Amino acid sequence: MEWGQIKTVFILGFLILNVYLLIQFLEKQDQADLSLLDREDSTIEEKLNSENITIKQSLSDEEEKEPYLSVRQKIFDEEDISQLASLSNQRTTVTNKNFIFSIFEKPVKIPGGDLEIIDGFVKKLIIYPDEYELWHWNKDVNVLIFFQKENEQPIYFNQSGIILVFLNDNDEAIYYTQTLLGEPDSLHDKKTLLKPLEAIEVLYNANELRPRDEISKVDIGFHTRVPSTDGVQVFVPAWKVTVNDEKNYFVNAIEGFIFASDENNFLKESMEFNLERVQEMEDEDMKEDALQLLRDQLERFNRGENE
Repeated sequence: MEWGQIKTVFILGFLILNVYLLIQFLEKQDQADLSLLDREDSTIEEKLNSENITIKQSLSDEEEKEPYLSVRQKIFDEEDISQLASLSNQRTTVTNKNFIFSIFEKPVKIPGGDLEIIDGFVKKLIIYPDEYELWHWNKDVNVLIFFQKENEQPIYFNQSGIILVFLNDNDEAIYYTQTLLGEPDSLHDKKTLLKPLEAIEVLYNANELRPRDEISKVDIGFHTRVPSTDGVQVFVPAWKVTVNDEKNYFVNAIEGFIFASDENNFLKESMEFNLERVQEMEDEDMKEDALQLLRDQLERFNRGENE
C-alpha cells in the first residue's frame, strides 16, 4: 500500500474517532442539562430533602400581610423620670431625654434557670417592662439583651429600642442602659409577606444552608429597613430563621433579602455608641462612674476578641 493511501486511512480513522467523541460529549451535555433542569424544577421541599436538611417545626402556609412601620425615638418625660427615681438600689440618669443609664448601688444576683425566669426577674427592675422581651444572655460579653417589641413581635438589633444589662464575673447585674421607641405609624398599604418556607428558600439559594442542617425555628419580627434620619426609622417585617439551635438568619419578609446581623458586632457598636451618649451627661459624678464602667466592659470585650 502506498504512503498516500495509508495517510488517507489514518485521516479517515481520526475523523471517525472525533465524530464519535463529539457525539458522546453532546449526549453527556444533554444529560447534564436535563439534570440541571430537573434540579431547577424541584420544589424547595425536594431540594431540602435531597441534602437531608430538616425543618423541626410545622410551618404555616397562610398568606399574611403587614405594612412597613415608621417610628421615632421616645422622649422620656417627667413622669418617666419620677418612676426611675422611685426604683430602689439604683442611681439613674436620663441623657438627651432618650437614654437611660442606671447603676445598681449593690450588684443584683441574676437567678439561674431558663430565660423566662431571668426575663421576669429583670423586668421588676426597669420601667416599661412590658415593652421588652429577653433575647439572649451573651456569655462572651456577659450581658443580657432585651429587644423592644412592636405588635408583640421583637425589633431585632436596634440601638433605639433595647435594654442591655451588664453583669460581673459573679453573674450579678451592675448597671444597664435603656432606650425606647415611640408609637409607630404605618407606611403605605399592607404588603404580602413571604411565607416561612419561602424565607428558608432565600437562605438555601444564597448557600447559607448546609447538608444535614436543621431548621430549628422560624419566627416573625421587625428589622431596621431604613436607618434613622431626623429621628425617624423605618422597620420591615422579618423572618428569623434559627439553624441548628445556634445561628440566626434574618430575611426581609417583604423584599426577600438577607439582613447582616452579628450579635457581637452589634454589642460592640452599642457600647461605643453608649460611650458617646454618656459624654453628654450633666451629672459629672454619674458621668465619671458610667464612663469607667463602659470603658472596662469595652476593654474586656476587645481583650476577648484578641484571645
